Amino acid sequence: MSLKKVKKIKILFIIICSLQLFYLFHSRSVFNYEIFKSPFSEKSGVVYALSPEVIESNSILTKHNVSDFNMSEKIKKNNYLYQRFTEFNYPIRVKESSKFIFFLVNEDIPNECIIIVTEKYLQLTEC
Repeated sequence: MSLKKVKKIKILFIIICSLQLFYLFHSRSVFNYEIFKSPFSEKSGVVYALSPEVIESNSILTKHNVSDFNMSEKIKKNNYLYQRFTEFNYPIRVKESSKFIFFLVNEDIPNECIIIVTEKYLQLTEC
């Protein structure tokens, strides 16, 4: 092959690879540029990484200045929710003896508990 043909093939290969990368990043990838725009801001990318229940728990705890909390048995049995509640709400701690207990909206709440706030996914109670 001549040198010109080899050069044309290399250019064509580079163009095809570039188009393929563009296609992967824009059409098939779940990468979101909103996360990339402000990577150092507080809560950056939270809505993409966590479930709405976990995000809601943090806003409720912050709004009501709760220092420790507990979760219902249904939340504790769900390993994903239990771990995320614990990690995302730090430094607010999970404490078994806490009087503040989270319940999912569709859960039955014991009679001795008083509902403090009901949101879209969670209820914070005082027991």
